[in-house]
Formats: sequence, C-alpha cells, structure tokens
Amino acid sequence: KVNIIAHSKGGLDVRYAIAKENIGEMVASLTTINTPHKGCEFADYLLTKVPKSIQNKIATTYNTSLRQLGDKNPDFMASVNDLTASGVKAINEDIGEEHLDNIYCQSFGSILNKATSGKFPLNLSYHLVKYFDGKNDGLVSIKSFPWGENYTLLTVKGNRGISHGDMIDLNRENIKGFDVREFYVQLVSDLKNRNL
Repeated sequence: KVNIIAHSKGGLDVRYAIAKENIGEMVASLTTINTPHKGCEFADYLLTKVPKSIQNKIATTYNTSLRQLGDKNPDFMASVNDLTASGVKAINEDIGEEHLDNIYCQSFGSILNKATSGKFPLNLSYHLVKYFDGKNDGLVSIKSFPWGENYTLLTVKGNRGISHGDMIDLNRENIKGFDVREFYVQLVSDLKNRNL
C-alpha cells in the first residue's frame, strides 16, 4: 500500500480515484495539502460574471501551455468548474466517504496573513477569495480545507503567512517560522510512526 500526499486539486482527484477507480485497496493513507474540499465560492461568482469570450481566451492560453507540457487533451474550464463550490459539492455527493473506512485521512491548510506576501497571481486573488470565502491562502479558504480524521491549519506570526504556492515550495523562498522541506519530512515521519 502507498501513502499519498496530494496538493490542491490533486486531493480531490485522489479522493475520486479511490471512490470511482477502485484504488482504495492499494492506499494506506491520504494526506491533502491546501485542497478545496468544499470548493471555492469566488469561482462560482467569476463564472457568472466574466464574459464567455474572456473565459475562452483564458482557457485557450492555459490549454496551449498544458499541451506544451504534454497534456494531449487539456480542458482548463472543466478544471475550473470542478473547483467551484457547486462543482465540489456535486463531486462530494457523487463519491461519498464510505469507501475510506480502512484509509487514514488527514488534511492541512495554510493562510496568508497579508495579500502582498503572496506571489502573483495569489496576491490578487487573495482579496476576491477573502470577500467571498474569508481567510485564505490566496486561492482556497480555511473553511474549505478541513477533511479527514485530523486537520491542521498552518501559519506564521507577522504579515507573511503561507500561500497556496508556498506549500509546495513553488517560489523557493525561506519563510521565517515555516520550513516547507521540514514540514514534509515530519509529515512522512508521522505516517511511518503510524505504521501505515
């Protein structure tokens, strides 16, 4: 069996794979990092307010980049719709939780303490997410993170905070009070100590 650590939408994808693709018997644990288990309300709002022509233009840009990275059939808008509060609600209703009986599940989330401490575009989306969803990591709110047997919210003192990207060391930035590499070392050590 494997221990899966999944970031962001990856957490939803693995939950779906366990429920619908029958991989549960091969999974000892699932740890989600900054996963929107309840979706993003601001995404529902944007999809009703942003004109389709602009949505299509953004989607074309992302799909082009994803093709260059090897995705033969990217669908950016389908992914965005999956991350809305309504989209995730439908996913949660479809997959349920009964298939997780023998799998240890836990979740982690983080918050930015100030928008400007996040890198683009999270420094911009922070305000929009805060308006609709409250405190957030620049993309996902704290009310969307909790899932599983244990939930931990991560932050640091001062203005900095920990962004959605910081949780995967996207910017290779040392954050006072939070060592992302050590976070993952401790996470794996804890899973080992649970004999998973």
